[in-house]
Amino acid sequence: MNKILIALLGLGLTTAVMAFDTTKANELNKFYSHATHKALAHSKTFIKGDAVMKMYKDGKDFTILDVRTDGEASVVALSAKNALHIPLSKLFLKQNLEKLPLKKPIVLVCHSGTRATMAMVGLKELGFKNVHVLKGGLIGLATADNPKNAPLQ
Repeated sequence: MNKILIALLGLGLTTAVMAFDTTKANELNKFYSHATHKALAHSKTFIKGDAVMKMYKDGKDFTILDVRTDGEASVVALSAKNALHIPLSKLFLKQNLEKLPLKKPIVLVCHSGTRATMAMVGLKELGFKNVHVLKGGLIGLATADNPKNAPLQ
């Protein structure tokens, strides 16, 4: 009898561990199903450093959101008036989401683009429409900041 109870308990635990949220899985499948290599290469989700520098130069109203850690931002920080720093680990707190504009573009930046892409996926899931990832992260922006593109002469 004990062996049967242990077997049933083991089966129940195995099933519980293997269970997942099918509704969420279907939502994610819908979101990612069109994310082919070709589609991503031509996506307007990713923005190059040159385009961001042009936005600065042209006086466009947008927010550049740095999602790096506090430690990273303490070494190299974005000082533009439209720059906002919220680490990815704290981005989805209500008080931080309320700091983000719903109507104007948000350009996400991190060191290389990985965390910014994660942030973009989450923000789009929450309904933010005009969200872009800076291609190449801070290095992409630094490379684009040259005498030809610099917003300040």
